[in-house]
Amino acid sequence: MSSILTIVRQRRYRRRQNRSSAQQRSRRAVFGFGFIVSAVAVALILAAALTYAGLTRGLPAIEELPILLNPQNGLLLQPTRLYDRTGQHLLAALSPTDSARIYALYNQFPKSLVDATIAVAEPRFLDSPGYVTAGWQDPQTHPTLAQQLVYNLLLWDEPPSSLRGIHERMLAAQVTAKYGREQVLEWYLNSANYGHYAYGAEAAAQLYLGKSVTQINLSEAALLAAVSQAPALNPFDAPQAAEQRGWKPSRRWWGKD
Repeated sequence: MSSILTIVRQRRYRRRQNRSSAQQRSRRAVFGFGFIVSAVAVALILAAALTYAGLTRGLPAIEELPILLNPQNGLLLQPTRLYDRTGQHLLAALSPTDSARIYALYNQFPKSLVDATIAVAEPRFLDSPGYVTAGWQDPQTHPTLAQQLVYNLLLWDEPPSSLRGIHERMLAAQVTAKYGREQVLEWYLNSANYGHYAYGAEAAAQLYLGKSVTQINLSEAALLAAVSQAPALNPFDAPQAAEQRGWKPSRRWWGKD
């Protein structure tokens, strides 16, 4: 009888040992799997951090935009002047006039110009985060107003590449998030190239239409909006294209006063 009890006890003991071993193996497997997952996660985070650091290295600060376009004395509001080697004699001023450009606030632009610019440049502007991911491989495409602003004012000296396309989208997202869409549009309308050395909607309206941008009508707003996207088709250099958009040349532009 005692031998039978001994056998039973031994079997129970072995079963307990087997269960204990199985639990230990399960715990070791779970721990090992967790360790691998954690290691992979850490490696991915580290790789992402290094990649982000590499992408952002040397990027211009978006705080440069207010400095360039400050309504009082922004650097881009001053005409570009060319002097001789002595620095004393002015050779030319690359601007319609030799005075500082007038900076217009967002609420001073006619709604027609705002709507026309959005329609031709970025129809989804009001819902846009400032960038689109598509086309980043093509450094010549700038599908949003924020991207055009960043390209023209912050990345103008960066060589064309896919990396510049990524930089453009990163900065456009930062500018839109920090300053808002109205400010982006205000800066764009005050700095866009309208052809014939006219930068900014006010300068373009004065040059081509002989009036302040606050006084333009719907067809004139459509003209300026179109020229901002194709500066070479401005009323002086491409009068026929401009007339098709509703521009009517006045006598004084043709020297017939």
